[in-house]
This record gives sequence, C-alpha cells and structure tokens, in this order.
Amino acid sequence: MPADRWRSRLAPSVALADAFIRSARAAASPGELALLMEAVTADLGFRYYALIHHADLRGSPPGRVDVRHYPEAVAARIIDEGRYRRDPVIRACAFADGAFLWSELDRIIHLDRHDRRCLEAGQAEGLNEGITVPSVLLGDCMGSCTFAGIKSPKRAVRLLGPVQMIGIFAFQAARRLVIGQRQPRPTPRLHPRPRDCVILAGRGMSNKEIARTLSLTPRTVDGYMTEARELFGAHDRTELVVSAIFAGEIGLDELVARQPE
Repeated sequence: MPADRWRSRLAPSVALADAFIRSARAAASPGELALLMEAVTADLGFRYYALIHHADLRGSPPGRVDVRHYPEAVAARIIDEGRYRRDPVIRACAFADGAFLWSELDRIIHLDRHDRRCLEAGQAEGLNEGITVPSVLLGDCMGSCTFAGIKSPKRAVRLLGPVQMIGIFAFQAARRLVIGQRQPRPTPRLHPRPRDCVILAGRGMSNKEIARTLSLTPRTVDGYMTEARELFGAHDRTELVVSAIFAGEIGLDELVARQPE
C-alpha cells in the first residue's frame, strides 16, 4: 500500500485517539470519564465498553475501577457471580503484551470447553468481537479496557493501534479518578550480595542451600536475609521476595533457575 494512502487511512484513528487522550487526562470525575467512553466507543464502531479491575467488584468496593456499559447478562456472570477469574478474556490479559482481538484468544491461551461456552454466551448478547487492552501497574491489581460488539468484525484488526492508545490512557484516567494519584516513594536498594540471597530464596532455597551456592557461611546468609527483611519491613521470606519484586529490585525472570548448558 502506498505510504500516502496508508497515512490517509490512519489519520482519522490517530486524531480520535489524540482527542480522547487529551479529554481523559482532563476528566474530573468517573461520570465524566464514562461519558467520554460512551462517545469514543460509538466513534470506534463498538456498542459496549468496560474499564474494570480484575478483582471482586461486588458491592462496588472502594479503590477498584468499575466504569462500564456492558450487557447485563455478561456483567452478572463476570461480576455479580464472581466468575471473573475464569473468564477467558480476563485470563488472557495476564499473558498478552498489548491489545488483542478476541478472535485471536486461542493464540494467547488454551481455550477449553468452558471458555468457548463463555465466548458463545457473549456472542448471544451481542459481543461478536472485541479488543481488550491489559493494564498492569506494579503493586496494583491488574485491570483492562475493553471495547466489544462491533458492527463489522473484519474492521476490528485495523483498530488495534488506536484502541491500544485509548485503552492505556482510559485506564490511567480511571485509576486516577477512583484511587487518586500515586505519590513517588523512595525505593529501598539491596546491596549485591543480599540481592543474590533474596533471588535464591525466591527460587525456594533454604539459607543453607544459598550459603553453599554462593560459597558463604550460613551465618552470613542469615545476616543478609535479616538485613533485607528490615530494609523492606518484611515479616517473612515470602513477603520479602514479593516486596523486592514490587520495588523493582529483582525481576520475575530471575526467580526461574537457569538450566546448566
């Protein structure tokens, strides 16, 4: 496709995303954000939208995002009956690296009979195709922005880029309006040797096993682990490892033991 023709097709979607982002960043209440979501949903050609935290939303718990216009039957199953953890779209968010089409869910997760029944039930309610954008913030519950029920399903793939942009800023605005702006905090910093000990503890090693692996004495390892727990205010090893991950001091990939070559 010639570059000028490609740009002419892309320009309206980019302009729509830009206008939404500016408005969402200025939104002063969840109600105002809901009106913006209704407008952009229609402009994109969808019928429904959902900005939700992947948590138990029954009773509208404080500090949880739940801004949506969704078919009642589907919302009742996912939220009122608390089945959100088994919903295939919500489950796929943990494995997707960006916006994804519902029609391509089987490329992200294995779909069993229960999953296919869920998708078929959604289709019966008008959710023939959707795009979901995962929202992950370290230390916060996972969430997502979804647009679903489009008149022309074949057109959905062309909306992945604009919806990715819109979804990121939509959930960012929802989090700000519902939870408030997070204030930056000083990050505890582990010294190299205590950090090595925490990583190995996260792999399930005892202090004695850590000592043998790092050629240290068990007493030295005990001291490093105590130092690390005090630094993060952690009461046990599990809380220490989780706190170090949330602080960005160690990565989840480091907790997977490397196989010898």
